[in-house]
Amino acid sequence: MAQVLRMPTEVELPEGPRRRFVEALFSHYREAGRPTLRAIADDIAGKPQFDAFTASRETIRKMLRGLTVPLSWAVVDAVLTVLCERASIDPDMEYHLGGFGDDVSTPRRDLRNLWNAALDAPPPSPARFSGWGGRTSDPDEPPF
Repeated sequence: MAQVLRMPTEVELPEGPRRRFVEALFSHYREAGRPTLRAIADDIAGKPQFDAFTASRETIRKMLRGLTVPLSWAVVDAVLTVLCERASIDPDMEYHLGGFGDDVSTPRRDLRNLWNAALDAPPPSPARFSGWGGRTSDPDEPPF
């Protein structure tokens, strides 16, 4: 049975650049109907423009849980592209940022900016409390 991913709590992933990156990525995951990790990985593997690399189910899971920020934009972009396709959203469609002026952005540009900020920030504390009474690096995994 496929596991349904949930957005990490603020205890699991404190406020900061990494959380903002995950919130944006998770928003696209929700819009795509919360596809399985296998479906996302298979969609990426089936696209010729992503032949130069892979994004495993585990990498995608860790991205959505905030446990890792890939060093390669290509991996993040592949996940974004697949999620946007599943949600029938154009990741390059411009929209106005609001306020005064003609500032525009795109979902791809927004996520890339958040990705850069997450990479530039110091990593969050690796020790997190689990519901098992101990510490674990992933709250979805038991401490054994």
